[in-house]
Amino acid sequence: MNKTSSNALSLMLVTALAESLLAVYQWMELLLVRSGGTATCAINETVNCATVWNSDFASRVHGLLGMPVAGLGLVWGLTAFGVSVVIARKLIAGDDAAGPIAAAKVWAALGALSCITFGVASVKLGAVCLTCLGTYALTIGFALPVLLLLPKPPSLTPALGWLAAIAVPVFVVLLWPGSLTPKGTATPLKEASKTDEAETMKYFASLPWAEAKATADARDAYLKAASPDASGYQTREVYGPANAPVKLVEFTDVLCGHCRALIANLEQLKKAVPAANFSIEPRYFPLDSECNKKVTQSSGDGVRCLGAKAQICLEGNEKFWELRSELFENQQGLSKQKIYEIATKGMPLDKLQACIDSKVTQARIDEDVAYAMLFELQGTPLVLLNGREAPPVPAFLYGMMLSKGDPKSKYFEKLQLDPK
Repeated sequence: MNKTSSNALSLMLVTALAESLLAVYQWMELLLVRSGGTATCAINETVNCATVWNSDFASRVHGLLGMPVAGLGLVWGLTAFGVSVVIARKLIAGDDAAGPIAAAKVWAALGALSCITFGVASVKLGAVCLTCLGTYALTIGFALPVLLLLPKPPSLTPALGWLAAIAVPVFVVLLWPGSLTPKGTATPLKEASKTDEAETMKYFASLPWAEAKATADARDAYLKAASPDASGYQTREVYGPANAPVKLVEFTDVLCGHCRALIANLEQLKKAVPAANFSIEPRYFPLDSECNKKVTQSSGDGVRCLGAKAQICLEGNEKFWELRSELFENQQGLSKQKIYEIATKGMPLDKLQACIDSKVTQARIDEDVAYAMLFELQGTPLVLLNGREAPPVPAFLYGMMLSKGDPKSKYFEKLQLDPK
């Protein structure tokens, strides 16, 4: 084996192993996010790996291939490492390495194309995933020595056999943990008003292990949560009866990806739970120092602040909930112009503008921020359930609503926490 091939193989082995370890880290962080936690790579709403992982694109990939994108990164890394080991052994032994070298070149090219695909998807989201950038760098770090330093094989045809022998077993083995990883979309809720109690109990008993664990962890966190006195904050807008046994208060930012998921889940819960069981009170925590003194940074475009103010101005309007949902549905690419376009479906532009410019509207944002800080808010969304912070795990909220606020209800007893 000559020096050039030796250097190439060293780079290949190091980058493939590093990519595999990074993919494991990403997978563990994804599990943390799915359980209601915050990933360490979630720095803000723009630099946020969870935004990318929770995207429609990532969810489609997960649903199609049976594992999250991080799992595919692990498949790629382990396969690249395996091919590199085979090449090294053959060259050291003086055997013909044309077949595995062809496999390495094809695999490197596929990795580069995948990075371009995922990178374009991230750009469309307007989000930056730092760990994903690390993946791209390592993939390129593997591809360069493979494509530039290793000798050109007489044919790429043998690559298929070698890749099938290494990549397929790796993929099959990782399908098991992939099946235990919750998708971005939770298991569809049973409509309690249209089914019997046995079917509802079956829903909780049949939740996938990871989703059941996330629900149990959310319940435990809720039981340990503090309950500061927030009686001084009067309700402005509410969905549902004032005397509902479960009172939800949610603080959102119009460009927060997790907030968008929360709003979608709440819409599903409205259809699944008897209307008398709960109420929802919207509050706002725009992540922009332009209108929120508890935030240190500003994007400068004013979209977050305008989104919060427009919702406040629509409070009491018969179209409030419809238009609020529309704002979040249009989150990707949301602009000031789009906010005005949506909000003016509920009130004339002159009245809307006067309200947005009003000191009263800013005072209401200040009020919501002060309310949220009673709970030491670290990021949006913040969900309060009967005065305590509640992780926004859909099945947990569903069980609490069905049980009229009982965290020790029979529904949670049905959760299957055995990973088998």
